[in-house]
Amino acid sequence: MFDEDHWRPEFCSPEPDSTRHQVDQALELAAQHPGQPLFLFINVSATHVPHGHYLGDSTDTAASQQAALSYADIHLGRLITTLTAKQRWMIIMCADHGDAYEDDGLHGRGIAHPVVMNVPYAAMVR
Repeated sequence: MFDEDHWRPEFCSPEPDSTRHQVDQALELAAQHPGQPLFLFINVSATHVPHGHYLGDSTDTAASQQAALSYADIHLGRLITTLTAKQRWMIIMCADHGDAYEDDGLHGRGIAHPVVMNVPYAAMVR
């Protein structure tokens, strides 16, 4: 679907600094195409299991997912700030699914429950 794709083990969720690596790669690619239209898609892996390591634990919980999101926000903020410093970008941020953590006795993501199906979405031009 894309002209290029980039994957390295350090982009994956078990890597505690995965989002930093992903954003570094995106910024490097953007720098290679200054002033040109560019479509970047980043699947932020930090919020996918395993993420307990963000709280120093091996258990994945709603709290560790929130800690993973806080970590990812730092690097996503750096990405947006750096990209929009020199030109305007259309930015779309959304999740592909939520996760249930004992919501109505359910756990996981492959289920039809509002916490899994309702995902955040934001679109902006900066």
